Amino acid sequence: MLNSTIHRTGLCILGMAAIMLGLFGCSSSPKGYTLLAQLPPNSKDQLIMQAAIDVEGQACNVTVLTWSTESPWNPTCTVNQDQPTHKNFTIDGQQVDLVGDDANGFKVSNQLSLKVPLPATAAPTSKTAVAAAIAKAVNSPNPKPNEVKTPTAAPTPATSATAASAAPGQAFPTQWKLALFPGHRQLVAQNLGYLVKSAGIDINGSACKLQVVFKVRYPPYNLDCVVTTNKRGDLTLLFSPFIVANSAKSATNSILLVSEGESISGIIWDSHGFDSWTPSVPPSWRVKPKSGS
Repeated sequence: MLNSTIHRTGLCILGMAAIMLGLFGCSSSPKGYTLLAQLPPNSKDQLIMQAAIDVEGQACNVTVLTWSTESPWNPTCTVNQDQPTHKNFTIDGQQVDLVGDDANGFKVSNQLSLKVPLPATAAPTSKTAVAAAIAKAVNSPNPKPNEVKTPTAAPTPATSATAASAAPGQAFPTQWKLALFPGHRQLVAQNLGYLVKSAGIDINGSACKLQVVFKVRYPPYNLDCVVTTNKRGDLTLLFSPFIVANSAKSATNSILLVSEGESISGIIWDSHGFDSWTPSVPPSWRVKPKSGS
């Protein structure tokens, strides 16, 4: 019996080596993975920027970022079935049944009335209105630090309010693709400079949050985002362009953090995507050290 157990264990290890970074190992509990929505390209009516379903064992979390809202939508999520080619979740009280349609893709197989909520009047509700609001915010004069007030949402065009009342939400995505799980980590900025008091990025699966506090009277950044990763360990942070334009006077809302590998202080990520923000954010990041270290 012992020899049989050892033999099966050896086969399991060899199988894992063969598939290398496969999403599922030989244990009974699957590793964490992410499903990313495959959204229609260049659609003027598509206000969902990114949607992700993170699965860790029997737990799942949904994060949906839209073009114009400040906070992502995070509905309740329950795992009902999790097989390599068939997945079933209960999201915001509705069953979402996903069936594999190619090597890494999944498609919703049941009828859904599930909608991602959109703002009624707090922000533009069309890409054209969002683009206009971004241009207005980016091109407006930058006030001096002692004159800065907490930014507010730009006025919503009358047509946007009408559109919102007619369509209070957007259909939940139906096409999904398997992706790497970003993990759980807290990053802190290095070389803060003379303006920044503290800067951190909290990553919990696909959900992330940038928090920056300035030494002068600039409002802090408390910006939600969606994060994706790749095999190199690079991280891409995606923010709402409408919120970034109003908070940081920038049209740059996608930030790539490139993994520079190990250093004395651990893995370092570097990015110059924050350079166009006002005030700018430090480019170099590392994992937050444990308390007392």
